[in-house]
Amino acid sequence: MKYGFKDYAYDVLKAVKKPMGYKEIWEKGKQLGCDVKLGSKGKTPWESLGAQLYVDVKSVDSKFFLISKKPTLFALVEYKDNYSDQEIRKMQEAEENPIAEAKYHERDLHPVLVKYLYGNRHFSCLTRTIFHEKSSKGKMHQDMWTYPDLIGVYFPYDDFELLTLSTLEILNQKPFKIFSFEVKKTLDLSTLREKFFQAVSNSSWANEGYLVAAEISDDDKFMSELSLLNSGFGIGVIKLNIEFPEQSEILFYAKPKTNIDINMLDKLINKNSDVQQIFNCVEESNKLSRVVNMSQFDKILDEIEYEKHLNKFSL
Repeated sequence: MKYGFKDYAYDVLKAVKKPMGYKEIWEKGKQLGCDVKLGSKGKTPWESLGAQLYVDVKSVDSKFFLISKKPTLFALVEYKDNYSDQEIRKMQEAEENPIAEAKYHERDLHPVLVKYLYGNRHFSCLTRTIFHEKSSKGKMHQDMWTYPDLIGVYFPYDDFELLTLSTLEILNQKPFKIFSFEVKKTLDLSTLREKFFQAVSNSSWANEGYLVAAEISDDDKFMSELSLLNSGFGIGVIKLNIEFPEQSEILFYAKPKTNIDINMLDKLINKNSDVQQIFNCVEESNKLSRVVNMSQFDKILDEIEYEKHLNKFSL
């Protein structure tokens, strides 16, 4: 019989002997080597695993049961008697409270995001931290709703021939893409709307705007609200993987804008030297058909440098 996702989940839960979420099951299974038995897994195998478990637990002869909905945790039926009602209540109550804020600073997440964005095919962008405190003619708390934490620029020179780019110029099409990123340590239902609409406010001038966090609730009510906000306002959501940045995940893609808010962009350039330097670089690069002044962007840490950066986090 072919080895499937339910076999995968069973082997993991049997080995660890504790309830787990479907994404946690997937990651633990990779450590145990269970993924080798699966064959073709698709782009998001953890979602396929989770979908099969959600359906299977409704069956009377399922090997699994849903021990908690907040967070969503699966366990083996054969271990069901090991859990008292009190223990189950504790599991449920743990996630009903907001996610605890980690001790590191939000800006410690910037090198994680910068490394991920440069290597991800959807973005392939250079990124720069925007220091709100550099802004002139404004107040710090107000500028937090004006500037994003980082601005990313996709330069097309490695992907297209110069003749193609020249043709696009003739057709008045610009192959550059400008991204806006608002970074938070955590996202949960208690503060979702405030953080989401800060990202909305900070991205009207960009082609795509994203809200980014390292800890994101997987509560059903939270994810439903996040999906509605994404559908209504077009802001994307990225979940960062601090230990392995390349495994970070786009939970929701941003809705691309071809027409950006030129008045807001002019305001940003006028008030903040970081923004000025980014778009000076874009202008010069466009003239020379190659990226110039890469030093204007945040450094992409190599593996040794990134290992040192990881010391800032408690993983």
